[in-house]
Amino acid sequence: MSMQTPPPDEGRATLWSVTLIVLVWAALFGIRLAGPPDLLDKDQQRPAMYVLDAVRNGHWICQRDDWGEITSKPPMHTWLAALATLPFERINRFSLYLPGALATLALALIIFAVGRKQFGGWAGLSGALAYLVSMPGARQVALARTDGLFALTIALAALAAWRAWRLGRGWTWFWLAAAAVTLTKGPLGVVLAAGGLLAALWERRSGERAPLRGSQVAGIALFALLAGGWFALAWWQMGQELIDKMIGSELVEQAVGRKYGIVGAGFAKPAIYFLVRFAPWSLLACLGFWRVWARPSADAGQRRFERFLFCWFFTGLVIFSLATHQRFDHLLPLIPVAALFAGRELSRLAGTARPRAVLTGVVATITVGLAAIGHSFGPALATTERAIRTKALERAAELIRSRAGEGFPLTYVDTESTFQFYMNTMRTRVPAERAAELLRGETPAFVAVRRLEGFGTVLGTHAPPLHVLLRWPATGECFIAIVSNHPRLERTGRIASAVGRP
Repeated sequence: MSMQTPPPDEGRATLWSVTLIVLVWAALFGIRLAGPPDLLDKDQQRPAMYVLDAVRNGHWICQRDDWGEITSKPPMHTWLAALATLPFERINRFSLYLPGALATLALALIIFAVGRKQFGGWAGLSGALAYLVSMPGARQVALARTDGLFALTIALAALAAWRAWRLGRGWTWFWLAAAAVTLTKGPLGVVLAAGGLLAALWERRSGERAPLRGSQVAGIALFALLAGGWFALAWWQMGQELIDKMIGSELVEQAVGRKYGIVGAGFAKPAIYFLVRFAPWSLLACLGFWRVWARPSADAGQRRFERFLFCWFFTGLVIFSLATHQRFDHLLPLIPVAALFAGRELSRLAGTARPRAVLTGVVATITVGLAAIGHSFGPALATTERAIRTKALERAAELIRSRAGEGFPLTYVDTESTFQFYMNTMRTRVPAERAAELLRGETPAFVAVRRLEGFGTVLGTHAPPLHVLLRWPATGECFIAIVSNHPRLERTGRIASAVGRP
């Protein structure tokens, strides 16, 4: 038997573990896709518009939303979701969520592989399953945001940094991953990925020198070419607006600006988020963090890796604790570290139990966890206002397509972006006054509005007879309405429409 070939039992155990991880991930993704849509939640509407702007309008370098505002994030997630959309006739939740879903699966497999190598097979499997069967895993597996992909690219960059530190070479891989991090959500991710390298100072203080060795010139040049090259192209296309949005508003304002509060005012909030949202695994992770200080591994290599993980997690936690803009999704790049430590603690507990009891516990945990997730993102979510409204927008779009066909040239005033998602369009909104001009003309025009009552005041008292072709709900505050100077919702020989300016 070759030295590189694992023993048969170990190979079967690895295959069984990987299969189980993939099956749990597939079940989790299926549960989320089968559940009610919630695109109105977690600021998912704008990323959906960015994808449509690339696919429908051909804006691949830098995108805008339907308000005409420039994207606040680099385009990696947009590119991947747009590529996933191209094989289909229209955008859908599957293609929109696919980058985050695959990133979640990749992270679970990375946790398994790293945990298995460093802490043992059960630790790796337990960590991967804890990561999936948790609220963070359930959230990011179907989330139209950059967070899941950001967590994956940071993990890849951090592990590349660990490898380069350990070997004293190979920093180009770190900078290549750092470019992917930056193209996903910005340069702050590079700091998060490199946080584990503070363990080098820890090693030095404990009398075990482990300096950072190796050349980084080629890696930095590659990083500048990839990340800087895209930014230069986007700046050439968008000008100062790009710098004002991505650097001024998104990076500086959210980190230290007064818009969201005072720096450090909510210092404890991220830690509370972690303890509550990743429970019960967060408690086991905390036990693992304590062991790094109180009972570190006797093996020098494993001890160094423990300290690397510890610094990776707490460097990020301190950064997020000092930021003025705080939400749990920001912590997702730190959850893989917590899952690794939680997996090791679960492995310690499994070592004292019988194999059958361990297997029963694994099956029960997966079953109960998936059932709880299914309820949270199924019946419980279906009763929320955001899910009800999202479903109404979907049905309204289906009705319009059934009567007037695909690509019907609506003029959009103030409807939710999700409505355009279901219409498979990305047309910039127009002011209510411009839409009113269209409706006063003789050419048929069809206008989508949200605030129907307010739009009526814009039309004035001398407006021509208008027809409300669709309204939801039928009574009370209007959420979506189609107004026209034509009596029926249908394609006509000529249709007047307008698109707003960026």
